[in-house]
Amino acid sequence: MRKQISTLLLILMVLFLTLSCEKEVPLAPAKPVTIETFPDILGSQWIYHMVDNLQIIDPNKPEIKIDTVFASISERLTDQDTGEEATIWRYNINNGLSIIRPVFFSGDTVYFYWNWENRDRIGLVFPFQKGDKWRTGGFLSGDETTVTDVISANVRGRLLENVFILENKTRSTISTDLRTITIWYVPNLGPIRIHLHEVHDRSVGDTTWTLVDHNFPGFD
Repeated sequence: MRKQISTLLLILMVLFLTLSCEKEVPLAPAKPVTIETFPDILGSQWIYHMVDNLQIIDPNKPEIKIDTVFASISERLTDQDTGEEATIWRYNINNGLSIIRPVFFSGDTVYFYWNWENRDRIGLVFPFQKGDKWRTGGFLSGDETTVTDVISANVRGRLLENVFILENKTRSTISTDLRTITIWYVPNLGPIRIHLHEVHDRSVGDTTWTLVDHNFPGFD
């Protein structure tokens, strides 16, 4: 009788362990963002659908604007002062606005700047991983960017496992202005979504860019 009970308990334990193992779903580790995964092909293009309710004049009169943003790596050059190589990322919006972002290569690091005139404001630093953080700007004001998470996301019907979430916040000790930029970034592809939330004396609201098309092979 004891032998039968022992056998029954052994069978139940094996069954329990088997069912437990079947329920476990191992999580794939995030792939690192490296120099090799940074998009640096001249002529690369991204097209974003833009929804904008950022109010410059009167925040009490909301107005949603829908537009298209055409982004591209349009030019490659060398800084005459430092000798560093750079590429020019150009963003053209249907309403006529054109934005230029310089990307500089320094050794084994890539720096993506928010604008051409001020090299103190670094938007992104490659390579990065979850938990990385960098600050730029002066003592009283500037930016702080944090790689907050790695998630999965659906891009044009394709599930991508390594989507890095980056959050950029302005910091200031002399102003109540608030500006937060959240970027969903995919290695070998670039940003798939960008969201801006802004609150200050002259404007308040949100702007969202969502990737709708690109010319990168392997992501059709």
